[in-house]
Amino acid sequence: MAKDPGVKAAKKAKAASQAAKASTPQPWYLRHRLLKSVYKTQKQWRRSLGDGLDRVYYRWNVRQAHTRLHQQLGAVDGSYDTYLREQLEETLRKKRLFGRVRFDVVPLVDMLASKHDFRGQAVLCVGARQDDEIRYFRTRGAGRVLGIDLYDAPPDIVTMDMHDLKFGDGEFDVVYSRHSFEHAYDKRKAGLEFVRVLKPGGVVVIEVPGKVKGGGDYNLFNGFDDVLEAFTPHVGEFLWQEYSRKEENTDKMDIIRLMFRVRKP
Repeated sequence: MAKDPGVKAAKKAKAASQAAKASTPQPWYLRHRLLKSVYKTQKQWRRSLGDGLDRVYYRWNVRQAHTRLHQQLGAVDGSYDTYLREQLEETLRKKRLFGRVRFDVVPLVDMLASKHDFRGQAVLCVGARQDDEIRYFRTRGAGRVLGIDLYDAPPDIVTMDMHDLKFGDGEFDVVYSRHSFEHAYDKRKAGLEFVRVLKPGGVVVIEVPGKVKGGGDYNLFNGFDDVLEAFTPHVGEFLWQEYSRKEENTDKMDIIRLMFRVRKP
């Protein structure tokens, strides 16, 4: 199969960046051995100080978010609380590392738009973490768009557990879950919650890693069936499905993508 054109573009951009860096003259203080050593030392010190403060803030943020999560969800048993704490730490760690801007949500939303007209419709983004996908759905004409995660990021992301969605039956036209469903403690329970909050004929959009478990993952998906069994017997018309191997994409892992309508009374 042909490789993802994004891979070639990324390599080309990297080569251009390296060439530009090599051709840029060094500042005068980097051409003197002693001054260059002093410069590197103070740069490392500043980085270490910044990393230390960042870690302190991260740990404080996790504690605060864990407290708020308990206030929202109420009492949970010990094993499930451990699971929630793990997921919260992983979510906030990735948010800290990757920042806010993630443009890789665009292709999946664009593919959905080509298969299903969601303009003016209600969309639920599960495990949103950032608000990128929420904002992009709006630019593509979606109506009500709401995200849920294990921490609040008002006004677009609210604290909620994917296993216990605090919405009425049939509130949404689309449930979108990109790299969050693999974190489900009980994929069957979460899948049935997706179905419950969708209208009859509503669309589930899922993207998960294939044949690999990363940090915080509770599920291993080897193929389409491993995902779909969580939604049986409510799997209706397939809009699109893709198994992308790591050699063919920029994610450096196998990726499973599914879009289907739900079948419910």
